Amino acid sequence: MCSERREPVAAGPGGRGYARATVRHARAAAHNVALLALLVLAIACSSQRNSGSGAMMMTAESAAGGKPGTVGGGSALQDKDKLVDQNTYRLAPGDLIDVKFPYHPEENERVPVRPDGRIGLQVVGDVMAAGLTVKELEQEVTEKSAKTLRDPVVSIVIAQLAEHKVYVGGQVAKPGFVVYREGMTPLQAIVERGGFVDDANTDEVLYISRVGSAVQSQRLDLEAVMDGDSTEQIVMSPDDIIIVPRTFIGEADVWVDQWIRGLLPTVPRPGLDLNTLAF
Repeated sequence: MCSERREPVAAGPGGRGYARATVRHARAAAHNVALLALLVLAIACSSQRNSGSGAMMMTAESAAGGKPGTVGGGSALQDKDKLVDQNTYRLAPGDLIDVKFPYHPEENERVPVRPDGRIGLQVVGDVMAAGLTVKELEQEVTEKSAKTLRDPVVSIVIAQLAEHKVYVGGQVAKPGFVVYREGMTPLQAIVERGGFVDDANTDEVLYISRVGSAVQSQRLDLEAVMDGDSTEQIVMSPDDIIIVPRTFIGEADVWVDQWIRGLLPTVPRPGLDLNTLAF
């Protein structure tokens, strides 16, 4: 506050003392108004900074899928990888894996499964990976690397999955491929291709799969599964093949079409105009 020299105040409202007192009160009021304005401005600036920080936090949380404390959200592929059981999933061409040697970190590599089903490692060369689980491949690499490394320990993790397919052919409504899903069964794949047609032999379905470098085939009785007399025990792997054959009657009908109806000449009937026949 400003200090002023005191003057004797004249009696009555019209004196010089009264005027000076009025000026002093006016200055004090103006000073208080200025302080109040500064206080309001400071509060407003602080509120704006807090709201900006809140917006930045909300943006970060949105990028992390609504979870605070994370940076960026996981991709759909990463989410898919988390759903894969690495104890049962069988590797397939296109998968990307991390091969780590904890006691020989210089040999660590990230490698893809090639179209021929193999992976290439500096320490052991080519190894068949397609059709093997992670644990089976770890054992295979450990055995091979023991020739050049002392007491090797191998850890393999699936880094990224390729989009795989299973193939359905034969007597189904829409032969073709189905995008592979973890846990898919043969009957599920057939249903996705429209189901069986009338002459499908549902108790002799051929199932072809690859385990390592070997190709295995077996016959499946899916009719018993559909009747409720059995349950599906087989879980498919990427690139497996399902072939639904015809029934005996269906095969016989095809044979008759090819070897009898297709070879017999057209026999004229009374009243039949041969010129209208299409040869």
